[in-house]
Amino acid sequence: MDRRGFLLASCATLALAGRGHADDLDDQVARLASEGHVCAVSATMLRNGHEARALSASGCGTDPGSDAVFQAASLSKPVVAYVVLRLARRGELSLDRPLSEIFPDGYQHRQNLFALKAAPIVDTVAVDVLRTVTPRLLLSHGAGFPNWASDGPLTQTSAPGTRWQYSGEGYVLLQRMLETLTGRPLQQLAEQELFAPIGLTNTAFKLTPAIQTQLVAGSPRQLRFPYEIAASSLYTTANDYARFMATVLNDEQLLSSITRDPRKLPAPRLSWGLGWGLEEKDHPVAIWHWGSNPGFRALAMANLQSRDAIVVLTSSDAGMPLAKTLLGSVMPGGHPALALDLVR
Repeated sequence: MDRRGFLLASCATLALAGRGHADDLDDQVARLASEGHVCAVSATMLRNGHEARALSASGCGTDPGSDAVFQAASLSKPVVAYVVLRLARRGELSLDRPLSEIFPDGYQHRQNLFALKAAPIVDTVAVDVLRTVTPRLLLSHGAGFPNWASDGPLTQTSAPGTRWQYSGEGYVLLQRMLETLTGRPLQQLAEQELFAPIGLTNTAFKLTPAIQTQLVAGSPRQLRFPYEIAASSLYTTANDYARFMATVLNDEQLLSSITRDPRKLPAPRLSWGLGWGLEEKDHPVAIWHWGSNPGFRALAMANLQSRDAIVVLTSSDAGMPLAKTLLGSVMPGGHPALALDLVR
């Protein structure tokens, strides 16, 4: 059985451990990390919106510890959404303003964004297209853009507002909007709006010398981000990201903005709010997101009633099954989000 298959087969075992003693959970995570060759796992749990416990394990020898930094991949997106919503709350931007008013000469889109050392290849998204796009649509993946258009010009593949289509490109466009409106790069803006105010001392949107010293090894395929990419370049620890989640959970006005009028997904009980996926019954009951970069997998979810939450960061392409299992042990019950093809 391969590593991914082993971790999937072990889900039931770890879920039972999570309902037993805390030490059992630590032991089980360490065993699964070792047998699945997941070199580093770090997780932090919240109870009632406050940090309850943290754990870490290694499948390759040395425990990474609670200050280990991982690539959080698409867990970047809720952080960018937080910054957008803070500025909107202060009246510094409108969620429903067409982006044509911000980019009157069109949006200069870089095609080879992940070719980090290559000369940029740029196309222009026309003003006529930007008239149909708003920050609200971008936050909820409703602007009609694909996930990535790395091999050609950025074009809409569906009419804005007609369907949900997950889009990293949309969040890079949000980044350019923020930087244009404020005159500040995303790292500086996030530092001022979020990282410094709540004490996220091991978090950054690009690889800095301080981050480098604490970064787990990951895989030889991992990307190293010398500049900010709003959709995927966040470096963080499980403790820092859990502190961010606690900030979201303890802000009723922010939660109302995130969950109001979500965009339906083509899957039962799932929709997308402003920056977060939503699990629903008759109303939103949880916010969640996942991350997937080469060599890293991440998962975060919070129950909106109990304010319980978990963030799991792993340094392996095979880390998602272990992350899902840990989530299920802390937040038991069916989670339709975990069955999405994107998350699998």
